[in-house]
Amino acid sequence: MSGGYFNRHMIAFGEIANSIECDIARALRPKPEKICEDYWTIYEKDSLSSYHSYKDYMSFASYEDAESFLLLDKTIVKAEQKYADQRFFDDGVIFQSKKRYMSDTPDGDQIPVLYSIHHCCYDRYPDEADVLELSDETINAMKEAYRQIRIAEIYATRVDWMMSGDDSEESFRERVKEDLAEFEKEDATKDWTYLDEDDE
Repeated sequence: MSGGYFNRHMIAFGEIANSIECDIARALRPKPEKICEDYWTIYEKDSLSSYHSYKDYMSFASYEDAESFLLLDKTIVKAEQKYADQRFFDDGVIFQSKKRYMSDTPDGDQIPVLYSIHHCCYDRYPDEADVLELSDETINAMKEAYRQIRIAEIYATRVDWMMSGDDSEESFRERVKEDLAEFEKEDATKDWTYLDEDDE
């Protein structure tokens, strides 16, 4: 016999600990160089409650390029001042439709569909990069979580063996001490940056 009192539910201890270990290693990996994104895009507001990208999500090298593309639709013109002043977008309303109106306006009000040209500028990792960004404080808390789960796993395993009849009470106490001592040695020298690809 080799345990069985807990019906193998304690396998979850090891799985959770391994998952935390992998996530810590991912977070500690050297990060690839970020890509600088700097472009313009067009937003359309055809509802009071939300807005979305105009047509498919498109990017333009300059404000002028985005404006030229938008105005290819001859039913779109510069917005009236009253719509620009209401700040429907963070960037302000720039254009409006002459024929289309928002769908959820109250009391039959007719507010034209509105458009804004938005400047996007940010850094991002390459799409294929497997990057996990965590603060040092979070990583340290996860290390402690890993430690406590591994200790719980040791206790659960030893209780399982004792209650299944594999170990006597004396053996249970001795083997708990031995397993905890072995774990403390392992934990003290653990390389958190190492990631076994088979564990991912």
